[in-house]
Amino acid sequence: MTELELRQYLSNVGLVGIPAQFHKFSGGLHNSVWRVDTGDRRLVAKVFAAPTAGTLFPNLPEKEADALRRLEGLDVAPNLVGFWPEVKLLVYDYVDGEMWDGDVVGAAHLLLRKEVADPTGFRRVSLTCEDILSEGDEFFVRCKNKPKEFRPHPIAISVPEKLSLIHTDVGVNLVGSGGGLRLIDWQCPAVGDICEDIYSFLSPAFQILGERPQLSGEQIKSFWDTLDRPDLARRYSKLRAAFAWRFAGYCAWRAEILDDTDICGRYRFALSAELKYMEDFV
Repeated sequence: MTELELRQYLSNVGLVGIPAQFHKFSGGLHNSVWRVDTGDRRLVAKVFAAPTAGTLFPNLPEKEADALRRLEGLDVAPNLVGFWPEVKLLVYDYVDGEMWDGDVVGAAHLLLRKEVADPTGFRRVSLTCEDILSEGDEFFVRCKNKPKEFRPHPIAISVPEKLSLIHTDVGVNLVGSGGGLRLIDWQCPAVGDICEDIYSFLSPAFQILGERPQLSGEQIKSFWDTLDRPDLARRYSKLRAAFAWRFAGYCAWRAEILDDTDICGRYRFALSAELKYMEDFV
């Protein structure tokens, strides 16, 4: 959808008038996203690309709309304005503020607020070490150049008593700070383990791919102190190496298939950092 077509569509559904201004965001790997300024209101309009297969992060427009509805009023995600499945168009209120700047306390509180949301009806992701490791294996099989590091040993762990609505890609998708911190881009939500969202926030690879410094030991300690969930800390310590193996495989695969040399280089750097993160717990 071109900007002109988007302008016409939003006008037809009564969301914008003639004076509206459109600014297309850069950097999106899949979807086309605009900020729309109309009167005293700012909106985000997202036009979804075709679904992608064989990735950790499927592109699911209907499920993003469902997730935003579930999260309404929890101060976790943007407010949904509307979804038009016939044109794969999602509109939500723009979140004021800069991209996340290191506020680990705000991130911990946001993840706790999110736990109230009902996760039923979303895709279910892997919950055991062996299943998570197997997904990593599948990514490495696709790669010509496989790392020499060894696969972590699976640790027996039970399914969590409470399943959560998880984002699965927290690291690069936080906007704002403090109580105003919001988690955006919910196009791959799932029913799963909150530890997966914790991982995608703490992981060095996710921070590298977001072009931010890796979290320091002090920041990680502050996050866990704020979360104040020793049960999750224990569970995370058992799952961390498996999550890291899977995401290392994903980074290795992406580094080989993408055309942009800068992005491929970032994925290779993320791969190295993730293998180190894995080894720390192997």
